[in-house]
Amino acid sequence: MNYKKNFVYILIIFFSIISISKSSENIAYLDLDNIVKNTKAGKSIINQLKVSKDSALKKFEQKEKELKKAEEDINKQKNVLSKEELKNKISDFRKEIASFRNDREKLIKDFNTKKIQEFDKFFKKITPIIGEYVAEKKIDIVLKRKDIFLANKKNDITNEIIKLIDEKIK
Repeated sequence: MNYKKNFVYILIIFFSIISISKSSENIAYLDLDNIVKNTKAGKSIINQLKVSKDSALKKFEQKEKELKKAEEDINKQKNVLSKEELKNKISDFRKEIASFRNDREKLIKDFNTKKIQEFDKFFKKITPIIGEYVAEKKIDIVLKRKDIFLANKKNDITNEIIKLIDEKIK
């Protein structure tokens, strides 16, 4: 009986301590995708990458049309050419296709590398700006919006950060 009584007292004390304690940390969150899409610097990076990608796609579309035309020419000449000449043309055509694929893969790899580098530079520029804002507002923790399941919108600092970045990065 005495054991039960002590257990109840311990529970009462434990729950009263928990209810008294409150977190004093100031936590905020921001949406990095929104920052990239809505800041002038972010939009500039996106536009540069889009122009680069579009020009590369045009080149490859043109080369693809040329390869299809070459394939049609080979098919038209099948009955006219000797077996030796046909084998040579098919061999050359396959080499061109392999070269085309290698060039395309290299361009995709280079584009992805450039994209990563550009966004790394962007985030290196904005990190001190966000750091200053966090210090000024005495925020203890800043989280990415993607990592949050549910939060009060008053803790969202995305729009304020976008304004600061647009003011400081030209």
